Amino acid sequence: MDKITYNLKLKDGKEYTFEVDIDRQDRREEANKEIHAFWTKLDYNRCRNCPLQPSTHTYCPSALDLEEIAKKFEDCISTERADVWVHTKNRSFFKNCDVQEALKSIFGLIMASGSCPILSRLKPLAYFHLPFADLEETVHRLVGTYLIKQHLIFREGKNDPDWDLKGVEKLYRELEIVNVHFMNRLRDASKKDASSNALYIFVTLTSLIAMDINKAIESFVPIVRRGL
Repeated sequence: MDKITYNLKLKDGKEYTFEVDIDRQDRREEANKEIHAFWTKLDYNRCRNCPLQPSTHTYCPSALDLEEIAKKFEDCISTERADVWVHTKNRSFFKNCDVQEALKSIFGLIMASGSCPILSRLKPLAYFHLPFADLEETVHRLVGTYLIKQHLIFREGKNDPDWDLKGVEKLYRELEIVNVHFMNRLRDASKKDASSNALYIFVTLTSLIAMDINKAIESFVPIVRRGL
């Protein structure tokens, strides 16, 4: 099992630890035996592109995964400072940042490694999680991972590889829809703005990538031409 741990220490002295098991199982059966917040129900602000049905899924998988964290930070403002340590299998990271930036990083990891049929397409990135990644770092990891998959498709010869990255743009248009709806869920779950603002940053990033992935990778042209 691959587990990543986030430790947050806020300016007021409060400390939180969240351990994310990337290979965790679907919580559906367990969740149906427990009481959960109203905003975790699948049909509450349900994403318009959600392939799941309330008849088989009472709760949104991602909402269940984020319920505990959202509860802990419901009274937290987005600009509060925090010392954040992230421990992965091979190394550790540290950053002093706004709570919203820390939550963005945690949310991204949890949502990508969960059971949402759309968000879980990003699970390969979770295995190489880079905390606090900016737009260029995200695009670099995303495109690199996607092209590795296309190479494998090419090598197997069963389907035509997508060298033009059309699949990335399509995926990110889907992710944009999910993130907007999920941001609305978190707004209703919180008294202050730390959690919803963390998702707002995701919406901004996914929008930029969804608009034109080729434009997003232009900044890498002078770098990659120097080698390889």
